[in-house]
Amino acid sequence: MKHIFIVNPVSGKRKAQAALIGELRARGLDCYVTESRGDGERYVRGLCRAKLREPMRFYACGGDGTLNEVVNGIYGFENTEAACIPAGSGNDFIRNFGIADVDFLDVDKQLSGRAVPVDLIRYHDCLDHSAARYAVNMFNIGFDCNVVAKMAEIKKYPFIEGSAAYFLSILIMLIKKEGANLTVEFDDGTSHSGFVLLTAVGNGAFCGGGLKGVPYADVNDGSFDVCIVKNVSRRLFISLFKKYSSGAHMEDKRTKDIIIYRKCKSIRIGSVKNSWNLCVDGEIEMAGKVKFEIVPNAIRFSLPSK
Repeated sequence: MKHIFIVNPVSGKRKAQAALIGELRARGLDCYVTESRGDGERYVRGLCRAKLREPMRFYACGGDGTLNEVVNGIYGFENTEAACIPAGSGNDFIRNFGIADVDFLDVDKQLSGRAVPVDLIRYHDCLDHSAARYAVNMFNIGFDCNVVAKMAEIKKYPFIEGSAAYFLSILIMLIKKEGANLTVEFDDGTSHSGFVLLTAVGNGAFCGGGLKGVPYADVNDGSFDVCIVKNVSRRLFISLFKKYSSGAHMEDKRTKDIIIYRKCKSIRIGSVKNSWNLCVDGEIEMAGKVKFEIVPNAIRFSLPSK
C-alpha cells in the first residue's frame, strides 16, 4: 500500500506542522503540503484517478477540515483509505473511536493501522444535485456555526488558539445570542419551523474540540443524529452548557421541551434567508435549502495500531 500524507501547514500550531513535515520528509514518506483551501481534495482526487488500481492510504495532517478534503477526494474510488494525524484546533472526528491522541500522532502506529468502514453524510442544494459533497463528522447551524466564525477571527490574535479561542468565542456569542430561523423536514414526514438557538447534524458525536452535542451518534450505524435546541434564555443555556459539553444534556429533564433529537436517514433544512451559514466539518459555507442523506459504509478509515 502507498502512504501519502496531506499536510495543511496553517492548521493548528504551525510549528508543530513544520516539525511534522520535517519528520515525514526525513523518513522518505510521500508528503504533499497544501497551498490553499480545496487544494488537498484536488490533489488526492487527481492521484486516485491516475493510480486507479494501486492501494493508497491518505493521511489528513490537520483538523477536521483537512480530513474533509481527503474524504471528498477519495470518495468513489476503490483501493483507497483515509486516515488522520490530528494537528488542527478541534480534531473532533477521531474522538469517536476512543483512541488516545498520542496514538494518532504516532507515525509508525499509523503506518501499521487497520481500516474500518465509516458512513458519510451527502449534502447538496435541493435544486442542484450535481453539486453534492460529503461530510465525515458534523454540520452546525446557528449558535455553534457562529462560534466557529468568531473563533476564526479570534485566532488571528497572538497567543489565543485552540480551546481558549473556542471558549472565548462561546462567551462572545452568548452575549449576542444569535441563532437561526429554520425549517427542518424529517424523513418521517414531520417538521419543525421557527427560530432555534442551534442545530447539529452529526455523523460523529463531537464538535468544537470535544463538545458532545449529539451524544448518541455513531459513525457506522447507517444513520445520522439531529439535535435541535430551541430558543432558550441565556441563563438556562449557561446552566445546561456543562451537560451539553459532556453529552449528558439528553438525561436532564429540563431539555424535554427545548430539545428535539432524532436519528435520520435524510432531512431537508431551509431558512427564511436566501443564504445562511452552514458549518461543515469546521469550515463555513453558504447554503440555501439543503438535503442531507446518509451514505452507509461510504469509505474506509484507518485507525492506528495498538
